[in-house]
Amino acid sequence: MTTQPAPTRIAMRDELYNQYSFIQNAAMRAGLDLIPDFSHKHELAAIDYGCSQGSNSVEPMQKTISTLPQGASAQLVFQDTPYNDFASLNRTVDEHFSPEKAPKDVLLTPHIVPVSFYRQVMPTGFADIGFSWSSLNYLEFPLNVQLDATMSSQDFATARHNAVAGAGAADLVKLLRLRAREIKAGGYFVAAIGGQKPESGSDTLEPSNPGGQPMQAGLMKMVALGKLTMPELMQNALFPSHERTIEEVKAGLDAVSDLWEVEHVEPKLIVHPAYETYQASDKSPEALRKYASDCMMNMVASSGWFWVDVMKRSRGPEWDGGDAFLEELTNYMIDAFVDKCPDLKFQIWYNYIRLKRTDVAA
Repeated sequence: MTTQPAPTRIAMRDELYNQYSFIQNAAMRAGLDLIPDFSHKHELAAIDYGCSQGSNSVEPMQKTISTLPQGASAQLVFQDTPYNDFASLNRTVDEHFSPEKAPKDVLLTPHIVPVSFYRQVMPTGFADIGFSWSSLNYLEFPLNVQLDATMSSQDFATARHNAVAGAGAADLVKLLRLRAREIKAGGYFVAAIGGQKPESGSDTLEPSNPGGQPMQAGLMKMVALGKLTMPELMQNALFPSHERTIEEVKAGLDAVSDLWEVEHVEPKLIVHPAYETYQASDKSPEALRKYASDCMMNMVASSGWFWVDVMKRSRGPEWDGGDAFLEELTNYMIDAFVDKCPDLKFQIWYNYIRLKRTDVAA
């Protein structure tokens, strides 16, 4: 009998994600105009799927409730995996959605839900709107493929994308069907899905560049210093995500066309805010290092948890050198960025969707 693998353990780095999730914040802001008006609603329920520590949930929730009429009530659901940093999330929610922060006498009722979004997380027909910002690319199960982490970052990205495309396709359909249970007929689902440049017209489009080259250089430096083994390096390459092209997203939407009406679908290239800051600076060595640091800290804040998990599986659960390992690795990544990739433009394609729920039962 085949044994199903354990689901992926997803957990952004404690406290650091709120502080360093710069490009995820930019991606969220680029999708705020997709949030519909709810001035006709006196009772509303909204869910943020994959809210992490909450910093990128604040503006979408605030925009949603700002359209409500005076005296309305809103249930605000913040969902993430049981491994999330809920202490940071609770502080964020309390800071922005406590009763005294409610606009126009709107009654706010926050809910914290520690359940994977690969399960139904709220009752059927509960929500009027759901969001997902930079989280639908995470896969349900760990990757079961073999990849060579020493190949060039561009070749590796291509090989990785091809190897996990099937899992990514199945997972997207599953996620959209689950959301169709929780979001009521006439409700909305708005998402920014981390991706790759469109296949159509790709010769004239800039690709995503999330800093793979300096990251790889930093990891190889740790290998050379004997602080990371080659088997651990290969496992680090199996990050549990799939960055879909817009064509892959559209194929997923086609598979659930009975449940969702597509109102908007569009790819956008999101540039790291630190790049614009650096371009407007004097481009001194200090400015370059600040740019590199913001980009690499952003990467480590969103990926470092997985690297530490790999080390613990390799070295035993009692190994407690994760923070020191990531600090040293981050410094080497920043050095590689400055020395080898000073012209790197940190950018990621995102696929934006707004879906309206049909009245077909999920």
